[in-house]
Amino acid sequence: MAKERSTPRYIKIAQDVCGKILTGEYPEGTLLKGRSILGASYGVSPETVRKALNILEKEKVVSSKRGVGVFVDSVLHAQEFANKWKAETQIKDKYANLEKLLNEQREIEAKVAAAIDDMKDSFTYQTTEAIKFSQVEIPANSWINGKTVGDVYFYNYTEATIVAIVGNDNIAQQSVGPDFVLHAGDKIIFVGKDNLTYDRVLSFLTYGVINQGE
Repeated sequence: MAKERSTPRYIKIAQDVCGKILTGEYPEGTLLKGRSILGASYGVSPETVRKALNILEKEKVVSSKRGVGVFVDSVLHAQEFANKWKAETQIKDKYANLEKLLNEQREIEAKVAAAIDDMKDSFTYQTTEAIKFSQVEIPANSWINGKTVGDVYFYNYTEATIVAIVGNDNIAQQSVGPDFVLHAGDKIIFVGKDNLTYDRVLSFLTYGVINQGE
């Protein structure tokens, strides 16, 4: 899992000072406390405070006068600075969320692969051919949507054995029983007895059972 990136202290201080300007605690023209005093109030070194004030000065939020100190220069620029950081924070949050989803997807794919490997030993065939696993997604308009595996007699009509089902929530369920409810969009991982099994499964999910007398 990726390590969370923390915001540097001097940036947090710059944001805090900016917030106090916007709330009116530091009105325009206010002479800010010295670096040592500010540093003590934030629990950081004067150098860290200097970095924070430099950021605000570059954004024209504050201005410094040699021998005097740092003054609050513009509430408008403080608002612009706050908006910029808010937008950047939102982008970082979206990136972090995407990164989390990708990690979850990789974990799910690894679990499905492990489940398939684990199931191979559960099947015995009188052939030297490798077991072939297939995957099919239940169509959106499938007639079996909302029905259980037992209700539709899946194995009886397809001669396919369900190994696992990956739901719409991307959670893989192994060795599902007859009471497992099937839903459109579920991905069925199965093994069959011959090369026509996949076609039988897909036809069954799409059209159901065609009566002989029809």
